Amino acid sequence: MMLGCGWIGRLLLKKESRFKIVDPEGDILEKEGYSAVKGDPGDHVLWQTIGLQEAAVVVILDRSVSSEEVRNHAPNAYIIIVHSERGSVDLGADHIIPTEEMMACECYSQIEYVEKKKRKDLLQKALQSGTTMAIIMHDNPDPDCISSALSLKLVAQNMGVTSDLYYGGQIGFLENKALVDLLELILVPPSPDSQPDFSRYDLTAFVDHSPWDYTSIARDINPDIVIDHHLFPDYQGKFVDVREDVGATSTILTEYLELFNIEITPRLGTALFYGLLVDTNGFRRGISEQDIRALNFLQDKIDTEFLSQIERAGLARRATPSHETSDFLNVMGEAVKNMEVKDGVVFSFVGKVHYRDAVSNSADFLLKMQRLDVVIVYGIIGDILYVSARSWNEDLHMGKLLRKAFHQLGRAGGHPMSAGAAIPLSRLSENFEDEIISRIMQVYTQS
Repeated sequence: MMLGCGWIGRLLLKKESRFKIVDPEGDILEKEGYSAVKGDPGDHVLWQTIGLQEAAVVVILDRSVSSEEVRNHAPNAYIIIVHSERGSVDLGADHIIPTEEMMACECYSQIEYVEKKKRKDLLQKALQSGTTMAIIMHDNPDPDCISSALSLKLVAQNMGVTSDLYYGGQIGFLENKALVDLLELILVPPSPDSQPDFSRYDLTAFVDHSPWDYTSIARDINPDIVIDHHLFPDYQGKFVDVREDVGATSTILTEYLELFNIEITPRLGTALFYGLLVDTNGFRRGISEQDIRALNFLQDKIDTEFLSQIERAGLARRATPSHETSDFLNVMGEAVKNMEVKDGVVFSFVGKVHYRDAVSNSADFLLKMQRLDVVIVYGIIGDILYVSARSWNEDLHMGKLLRKAFHQLGRAGGHPMSAGAAIPLSRLSENFEDEIISRIMQVYTQS
């Protein structure tokens, strides 16, 4: 029930239309399709007419209405009052919302709308500057990267832009391969003899990674478009959307699919959901309000059988380990064997590895295994040292900790409980293991 309406009531009706309303403009509201009665919101006879005594929730928006009288008529109702002054007391109400708080919420909502529209317009402008695009995934595409790349391809297609999807390494896990096959994606694999010729495209885009540490095929490319949730690049293209506060790039691309009103098929919806599921470790790590909104939007677009097929591929992989899985297990073994604890922080150097994900997976494993709040695992791929940090303690904010520890040394950042860094070996001392520990502990002890 709503007693009184006004502009606040109309804002509420936009979000929840099931109210029965008593208001002097009830006849106008009724013509607009709402269940409303014209009259005095404090009229007890009208309360009986609309069945106030049976209400589960009563929102009082007319200051002349006594909450105590409403309580007498509807003893089991939850009564909400909007007051113009913070700190108002009303013994008959269950909850009091200051008007300025509602104004702030509406203001924030409008700011979000403006920011989304600006991002949409900028992406549209960038895409409309060409007709062909190379979408470059990171070397070892995972579900988040795969589903995000496909989503950007569909957004571009909506603008008349044709796209090819590239990667420079291997699609290791069977569930990732299954996702590619089930989505019927055509990906351009790396060539052992030559690098791709990206100059034949009008546009290049990096998805789920930022320039340039996680690609071996596009290190000389200045991408026009970057969409990621990891580390903000020291680079400005035509369009850069990197949000370190979200759990997955799938969340960002879900927003764009919605903004451009592009149909999300059950298979694409499932792929985006799975990407979000994997990157947030089953929604246990680094999930934000934006991720929750994306989940709400995707909830009726998920094909459970399609999801089962992907997950069964993962189970098969665990039952019959591949070369890639064996490598992951070897790295994990090195991580366990080489653990050392410094003032409550677990450090482990795993040597040379083939897959960046092996380092981060090992950090996840050690965090679950140890009764300590912080785990740091680091390993070498080529001429780069990759660092993965994990923590149960959100207040530490591992992204900020690594960024401060490796300032001007390499690229670092991430989320409160999950972060990473990429540091050229040429910038580290010969005895870099001690240097890594020293830099991190210096920041950690000041936190």
